[in-house]
Amino acid sequence: MKNRIVVVLLVALMVTNGLVLGTLPAFASTFPTKEIKVIVPWSPGGATDVMVRALQPIFKSKFGANLVVLNKPGGSSAVGLTEMIAAKPDGYTIGIASSSILSLMALNEVPWRTDKFTNIALVSEDPLILIVKADGKFKSLDDYMKAVVENPGKITVGTPGSRNVNHCMSLLAAEAAGAEIRHVPFGGASDALAALLGGHIDSVVAKPNDAMGQLRSGDAKAIGVFMDQRSPALPDVPSFKEEGYDVFKYGKMAQVSFMVAPAGVPKDVQEKLASMFNEVLTSEEFQKLAKNNGFIAEPVVGDELDAYITDLYGSLENIAKKAFAE
Repeated sequence: MKNRIVVVLLVALMVTNGLVLGTLPAFASTFPTKEIKVIVPWSPGGATDVMVRALQPIFKSKFGANLVVLNKPGGSSAVGLTEMIAAKPDGYTIGIASSSILSLMALNEVPWRTDKFTNIALVSEDPLILIVKADGKFKSLDDYMKAVVENPGKITVGTPGSRNVNHCMSLLAAEAAGAEIRHVPFGGASDALAALLGGHIDSVVAKPNDAMGQLRSGDAKAIGVFMDQRSPALPDVPSFKEEGYDVFKYGKMAQVSFMVAPAGVPKDVQEKLASMFNEVLTSEEFQKLAKNNGFIAEPVVGDELDAYITDLYGSLENIAKKAFAE
């Protein structure tokens, strides 16, 4: 009798500690068993929404799992991501964050920081570009930067919104030139590009996907990409660095989108999600979408992703303190 009690206690202890064969890790091995909700904190039809919806059929075909997109626009993505971080941390509610929310954190315009996220996978990097009118006065990036120096505070640059990464890039370009550029914010990239083509402003900082129609029609042209090297999506456009302009003196700066979950998601579920998204993002179908829309899809996961987001947030904090100080 005493021996039976000892055996029962030992088995109970092994089960409690997950040591019985096949019990570790049980949850991740079966995840997902139902649909995964993806909160897109932007309006339907926008570039981010289209990109996330492109993941749905690939995810379904590879894993038999449904991604259900929920659009929750508002507050430059703060509304939707606030709802996401309040969700149950079980991996079944995730969201897509971007440099926009990191900028809001850096400016203390949201009451939480990156510790409210479980980072899953880097989805995309949009190489922000400097765009001018194709038949305008600027033939090259060097022409443009010389004009900025010769006409301080008179060359205008439009951006979709303000106090975001696009705005930061315009300020960094001005600082690299050693002069001032006059910033003009717009409600969206389409409004800024319309003003450019109408001759009301001199330039625009935007994502390639924002201006693909105007670039392909020949009405506008990209004269510089805000990267250290040329973008694979825009191989004919020189980078600021190769033209001799340092726009990253405060650290890494990029317009990125990355999948996140609420803080506290179990590690095994986080790793399962990361593995699934890595496979989907590197698929031929998604890579074709990236090429056609001018963004880079080179997924990063795990500790490398955490370090990347930490570095990017740190750079945005530095910019916020220097460039946006009242």
